[in-house]
Amino acid sequence: MSLRQTASTTVLLLLLAACDPAAAPPAANTTGSTTPSTSTVDPAQWAQEAAWRQPEVLWTLIPNVAGTTVADLFAGDGYYAFELVKAGARVIAIERDPDLAERIKQRAKAQGIGPEVLEVRLVEQGTGLKPGEADMAFCARSYVTIPDRIEYFKQVRSALKTPAPLILVDFMPAETPVGPPMQDRISDQAVMDEMELVGCTDIGAYGKKLPYQWLVIAMDFVADPSEAEPAL
Repeated sequence: MSLRQTASTTVLLLLLAACDPAAAPPAANTTGSTTPSTSTVDPAQWAQEAAWRQPEVLWTLIPNVAGTTVADLFAGDGYYAFELVKAGARVIAIERDPDLAERIKQRAKAQGIGPEVLEVRLVEQGTGLKPGEADMAFCARSYVTIPDRIEYFKQVRSALKTPAPLILVDFMPAETPVGPPMQDRISDQAVMDEMELVGCTDIGAYGKKLPYQWLVIAMDFVADPSEAEPAL
């Protein structure tokens, strides 16, 4: 794990669960290099995509998913929204494409998942979040394609509860069997730099836990009470 902090390394190390590196799975049956971070393929292909998305590994790396409210930004076809629900989270799926938002709603209805567990919001501008209504935000959209992303993520964090964690997943800047074109990729280190501009003070990255993607977790530093110096 790469780690960068402006305060201390202790809290993020405690929050990020350790996990053995996963072996690279067989290539997914997708359309190849044009596949975006949050794909728009039919849900029937999700089982095949799980070989490289590996949500079961992803949730071991993200602290305290179960029982939290997670904002799934640019939710796309809803792949991660439904996986977050499986992991025990309440999800606010935010999407700007009305067709994709409707697909998530219909699939949730077909599975008997109500809006109290998976709420879908069609949001054309802004974050679509109210202050304090989510514990963390998850984003698997191609990072470099997000317009005005520094300001956008500042606004997202202002709507999250402390420590306002952002969970970012995207493809490595290297050739992979699936994923977006190289011009739409960025390194985890470059994203960590930008997270400092967003205002995060506790930032970590995993670059080898997922086959083709990195994971960045960025939040506010919160002091560990166990590290407090005893009173004299």
